[in-house]
Amino acid sequence: MSIVCYMPMLQGQTDGVSRWLDGVEERFGVIPVMLPPVDWNDDLTPWPADPIFKKGKSFGGKAEAYLAELESEIIPSIETELGIVPDERWLIGVSLAGLFAIWASAKSSLFTRVASISGSFWYPGFVKWLEGQSFPIKKAYLSLGDKEAEGKNKHLKNIAEDTAAVVKILESKGVRTTFEWTEGTHFGPLLPRLDKALTSIF
Repeated sequence: MSIVCYMPMLQGQTDGVSRWLDGVEERFGVIPVMLPPVDWNDDLTPWPADPIFKKGKSFGGKAEAYLAELESEIIPSIETELGIVPDERWLIGVSLAGLFAIWASAKSSLFTRVASISGSFWYPGFVKWLEGQSFPIKKAYLSLGDKEAEGKNKHLKNIAEDTAAVVKILESKGVRTTFEWTEGTHFGPLLPRLDKALTSIF
């Protein structure tokens, strides 16, 4: 069985990612693919929202357009280049890309398993929206760093509760879901979390 694991979240996040990717196929039996760079605040968010930091950028809410491009152009082009028609496609995202992974799992049948690492489930209206969705995915994995809830930003301080709500919704819809606390902050350490995500959804 051929499996392609798509990851829209790794560009520039750690020097060790390239080396980690080199060993993924041998260790997990999946073909890892980093998707082309995107505008995180626009392409990975489901609807427009105000910035959450004083000097931050607004969120453009263009995930619908990005997902359509993935389905019609980007992923078909990648798989043509690879010369495969995979049996399964997985999606792993960190932060806003983790939000996108769960959102996309409700909007499209393109992916069969998803993982969200430090997913931005604080996003305005997301948990409420998720309650009304159905999910074609087989399995989901979610994790948070154990220091993530220590910040003072009013938008981020309830991330543990928001993530727990997402886990409960997925489980109630029949998705086999695993949640895990991991050591660290929002973005790091990243590579151990990627290992845990792939191990869980494999």
